[in-house]
Amino acid sequence: MIQPGQSLRIEGYAVVSDDDRITDALGGMPDALKTEAEWAFFQAGLDAAQVTLLGRKSFEVTPNPKRRRRLVLTESVSSLLPVGDDRSILWNPETSSLRRALSAFECPIDHIAVAGGQGVFDHFLYGPDRYTAFHLSRVEGAALPGGTGVFRDVEDKGLSADTILESANYIAGQRRDLDAVSHVITWSPQG
Repeated sequence: MIQPGQSLRIEGYAVVSDDDRITDALGGMPDALKTEAEWAFFQAGLDAAQVTLLGRKSFEVTPNPKRRRRLVLTESVSSLLPVGDDRSILWNPETSSLRRALSAFECPIDHIAVAGGQGVFDHFLYGPDRYTAFHLSRVEGAALPGGTGVFRDVEDKGLSADTILESANYIAGQRRDLDAVSHVITWSPQG
């Protein structure tokens, strides 16, 4: 639950290919995007947050061995719906605010990690609840033609993730090399 007036830290985490794709043409995460250093960076980000937010497809294929609290963005429900145990809740942002959804966990929450997919990444890029930071990890030398773009406009308009973030008034931070082939740039809102 979030106290009135309390700020909420919303951090996005995406690993992309050189062509800004998060999946291959079949919708899976290929080995080309998997590096030990990037995985450690991503897991540390999820561990630091009280709630991980992801889309329904990601939720269905991603096990939860650490039993993280997970908020699942989906249009398939009309109200908040606990799933399986008290650690996962289905949420439709058309029928409930983010703060109301987070209050369903009945514990203090001031930090969430957004783990994707594309629709979830888009939701926090432009919506009323915006990222306080977006960590864009890129694996150099990986290309995924026909794959899913990190943001819809990667596919629809042929824009780069960097251009999309800039147009949404985010500013790039310093590049941080994670290993020989992957790096991360953290984008923050302007102003």
